[in-house]
Amino acid sequence: MKKQSTPRGTPLEVATQAVYQAFARYDAPHGLLDVCTACCMDAELEREMRRLPLRQLTEKHFYEYNDSAKSQVQPADEIKYLAPRLLELLAEGARLHHSTELYLDRLGRCEAGSFSTAEQSALQGFALAYFAQGLEEWPAASDALFQGDNAFSILLMWSYARVPLEPLLQHWLDCESDVSTLNFVDACYWDYVWNANQMGNAFATDEVEYKRTMEEWLNRPA
Repeated sequence: MKKQSTPRGTPLEVATQAVYQAFARYDAPHGLLDVCTACCMDAELEREMRRLPLRQLTEKHFYEYNDSAKSQVQPADEIKYLAPRLLELLAEGARLHHSTELYLDRLGRCEAGSFSTAEQSALQGFALAYFAQGLEEWPAASDALFQGDNAFSILLMWSYARVPLEPLLQHWLDCESDVSTLNFVDACYWDYVWNANQMGNAFATDEVEYKRTMEEWLNRPA
């Protein structure tokens, strides 16, 4: 009898495993993480992030890690070791910072060129799967994938991670569901100033590329 294939899971689950595979070669840092244990992060949590198996790290670990004082330029190998679990928790609805837009800020602070083509592809694939799933959820409740934030805030989160937004925006354009349209109306209401043709989120103030991409997309003739 022919053996039946095992279901691979949802696109987001598949994308999560692809991230684990893309970053599998990185080891836990041996020394102190790029955090402040004097006042920002509990020292025991910091040690656990280096010593526990990666998949055992929790929302609490990453919340304090992300909320801590940090270097302007992030240590790429440290970030790439932690990235799979960070994104897995994001897919599970974990709260990873006081502001959604900054959940993935550390990814975007790595030096340009830090990520290989395969790593960039895995991040892009995860971003698309995450965004696509969230667009099909309504209402925008706190226990939904977008955690009550609007879709433009989620795009800004990916912009902070330096993940290109064009594939996500193209997917949104191609969506035909009522729910994706409701998410568009909601995002425009909260985060776009129509009479000025500009993005309104305060976290976007210095994100020049994000504002350019979004404003061109929103003002593009149909």
